[in-house]
Amino acid sequence: MTDLSGSGSKGFVFEELMDITLRKLIQPLASKGISSRLLNEQQIRDEFGEQSLNGVDHFFLLEQAAQPVLFLIQEKWKFVTNQREVSQFLDCCARILARMPEFRGRVIRLWVTRTQPTTNGEKSLSEGGAYVVQTSTSMSFLAQMTGQFICELLGDRGVCLDMIATMPNLLSGDTPLEPLTKGSSEKILPANAIHPAKIKVCVVRKD
Repeated sequence: MTDLSGSGSKGFVFEELMDITLRKLIQPLASKGISSRLLNEQQIRDEFGEQSLNGVDHFFLLEQAAQPVLFLIQEKWKFVTNQREVSQFLDCCARILARMPEFRGRVIRLWVTRTQPTTNGEKSLSEGGAYVVQTSTSMSFLAQMTGQFICELLGDRGVCLDMIATMPNLLSGDTPLEPLTKGSSEKILPANAIHPAKIKVCVVRKD
């Protein structure tokens, strides 16, 4: 397994992890009579004979009796994404579908991201019919969330059980700061800083 501690500059590591994660759904789906076809970015280009189709990282086609389902997924493990990247993703989805005129199934677009899209990007994704799956906790956590989200959309959470059980460590690798406690760096008032209130007592003598 590739080291998952890399930063956003190592987006290819996240794409590899996503590929491994999605492939763990194939056998459970097959056991339910659903055949799957998973293509990565280069395989998508080769499939359609067009090297400029570079806005979708994974093409995940599920063939089932009721209705075929196609997931088009873009994965971003970096701190900042921009409007151009969102537009490139939506445009690439449209170009892929234009090359599949016979497809009559359900199309689900997923923008999988480390950080929340910009306001304009979020608006474009919404208008383009794309779901946003987002967490910055760790690559593994985001990949697992995406797999579970796919199963949720399919209406069968049980499909992702094997995937969850075999995921790499979900932690970020960063140790949280210790909470402040007395005796450490917590500010404690000195004893003489608290002055007792003066109370005047009047005693009335009755004969």
